Amino acid sequence: MSLSLTICEELGIDRRAELVEGGVPFPEGKVHDPGQLRLHDPAGEPVAVQPSVRERWPDGSLRWVSLAFLADVGAQSRASYELDVGEAVVPAELDRRVTVSEQEEGVGIRTGVVAFVVCRNAFDPLGGLAGIDGTDLRVTRADGRAFAAAAAVDTELSILEPGPVVARVRATGSHGDGEGGSFLGFEVEIEAVAGSAEIALAYRIVNREPGRQIGVAAWNFSFRLEGSATAAMCGVFDAVHRTTEPFTIRHRGGGHAGGIFAVSELSSGSFWEDASDPAYGRRWEWSELSGRNASNWLSIELSGVDSIAVVVPQFGNTHPSDLGFAPNSVTAAFWPADAGVLDLTQGMAPCGRLVVRAGSDHGDAPQRFAGRREVRLVPDPAGHPWQTGAVLPSLARDPERFPRLESHIREELFSWCFGGQASGLLDRGDCFQVKTGPRAGFTANNEHDALYALCLHYLRSGERAYLESAEAYGDHLVDVDLIHHSDQNAFETGGLRAHGVAHVHYVPARTTEGATETSIDTGHMWVEGLLLLAALTGRRRYRDTACATGDCLLGLIDLGWTRPEPGPRNSGWPLVALSALYRSTLDRRYLEGARRVARQALEAQGADGRWTMRVGFHDGYCAWQNAVLLVGLARLLAVDDDPEVERAFRSGSEALLELGRYDDGGFIYLDRFDYRWVSRQAQIREALAAAHALTDDERYLAAGLEGGAAAWLRPRGQGPALSNDIAEWRGQLPFLHELDRAGLLRDLAPDELGSVAAE
Repeated sequence: MSLSLTICEELGIDRRAELVEGGVPFPEGKVHDPGQLRLHDPAGEPVAVQPSVRERWPDGSLRWVSLAFLADVGAQSRASYELDVGEAVVPAELDRRVTVSEQEEGVGIRTGVVAFVVCRNAFDPLGGLAGIDGTDLRVTRADGRAFAAAAAVDTELSILEPGPVVARVRATGSHGDGEGGSFLGFEVEIEAVAGSAEIALAYRIVNREPGRQIGVAAWNFSFRLEGSATAAMCGVFDAVHRTTEPFTIRHRGGGHAGGIFAVSELSSGSFWEDASDPAYGRRWEWSELSGRNASNWLSIELSGVDSIAVVVPQFGNTHPSDLGFAPNSVTAAFWPADAGVLDLTQGMAPCGRLVVRAGSDHGDAPQRFAGRREVRLVPDPAGHPWQTGAVLPSLARDPERFPRLESHIREELFSWCFGGQASGLLDRGDCFQVKTGPRAGFTANNEHDALYALCLHYLRSGERAYLESAEAYGDHLVDVDLIHHSDQNAFETGGLRAHGVAHVHYVPARTTEGATETSIDTGHMWVEGLLLLAALTGRRRYRDTACATGDCLLGLIDLGWTRPEPGPRNSGWPLVALSALYRSTLDRRYLEGARRVARQALEAQGADGRWTMRVGFHDGYCAWQNAVLLVGLARLLAVDDDPEVERAFRSGSEALLELGRYDDGGFIYLDRFDYRWVSRQAQIREALAAAHALTDDERYLAAGLEGGAAAWLRPRGQGPALSNDIAEWRGQLPFLHELDRAGLLRDLAPDELGSVAAE
């Protein structure tokens, strides 16, 4: 078999020998050995490739493989690389490789351009890197006491990726004060690429401190220079400013947080010179673009021809943030000291990122280096997953047949990106879903797995904005919503928090050991999006988080928290999660857990096929919560052929048609007098799609068409799309796929969504 991988460059920057990394899916039974994967460039020459298996089919063949390779692609161009299977070919370029080696002081890394050591004792992630005389990773407690990673006594190093294309090393430990005290754990991941002088670092602080919350006054990554710098530069796009005086680039959330209009304040001395390319100075530019001070990078001139450039990806979106230069040092402040105290809930683990480029032989200017590191190259996935069966069925993109539908989907994406998705250190990627009332300030925390819907949109379209948004949400889940530690409830660790103010909402709960308070809810724990994002990007952190959440769910089964109480979704979402984890990992613990949840659900199912939902004194029927449980049963059936589960699914699907609707066809939110509004949540359509896929009974499609598009799709002009709006597409796309399979899908009419313009 062969596969064409298209690499698309959209920023307008030439890319040369640049890392491309992403997941590639394969059909079942086609490829078993990742060592047989061969890659050729557009000229047909073999290219070094580093495969990492992420998922396998039940027969052991490869389902998702993360590929890492170096590619050339011109500015605003495409390049096609061919992947096939056969006897391994060793390309000549493999002489340019990255290597890692265990050494007495730590782990040594060589890229062919730079060499350094990740030092274990007196922890230093860039030990011996040319131009740098030591690093300082430091947190300051609210009382002013400082703790440094270099003072850690328990640092552990592990090699995650050994090369030859990309190497990654992880360091873990706790910040120390040099006197036996410690404060906050740390995790640092160091990435180096063959033939490159660019070193990427991800620095995470983990709150395992006693008590529900602690205060952090400052959080910095800084490094000392070898000798004093002669000057430094910063700027925005082609505008470059140069000075010999200390300065700081500051972002405090003012102005637009994304796109080309981002504004960061430049705090500096009095003297600046224009160091822009002369061609830039001759070009007229609108003042709103040219009036900005700086973005996310600085470049330091050292004696001789050497230089060091530093980039902080997502600098404006993870505000408050600083990037500062002094004659003998550089500091990236992930939480600046003048921003006030950061209240960090126990179990949270925010992450700051930066990239350092050292040496003298660089192929592009520092501002283009910054742009490249902000937007990494990925293989375009459009079409591949649907053809291989590696992703569950969803509507393929077809703008020729459905131009209005595709236009509506695109509009919703950018409504979300520019108006719905939040920014800020702890908020980035999430959404504020409630603005008034007693729940004002509640964040979505991936409500209904909006992340999964974003991944589906990206897979079908190849639109980079969907991937950027999905990664922001995925990082947020890993950093903020995942409970990395809990000394209040051991069963919480690994769970994902339900929505709340500042992403946390503690509520009373009952266990067999007595009453407690918790911030998790089995009706709000989603992993399908994390697993799909992990497959798409190859990033371990998303998969590790999904598995941690799955392990948490296994423990919650024993507490009885996965029964369909107080509503059916409390069984439905755990079924979806555990079935997806088994499909992805083939770990039978997750399959056995899903079977246990299904048995609990089947025992609670009524003779008429429904599951009831308790509200006050009332046991009623809730269509969308029944639909969530039906989707969970369908996910289990896809990996485990169980006749009893199938009978329950069929019976519950009939109940959804017969008991879940009014006589006018609208679905019931809850059949209690004060909740009897029509439910338009697309989880209902997702269940109808699953029922049609099993039975080919068009009654399910007809029920999902009741009321037309206006009954199901978000009207245009309603305001910014929120996380819950995006999440609806996890149900809409499978339902539209089933409609298309049955030959019933048509495009939106001009007046179907209110403000859609007439032809």
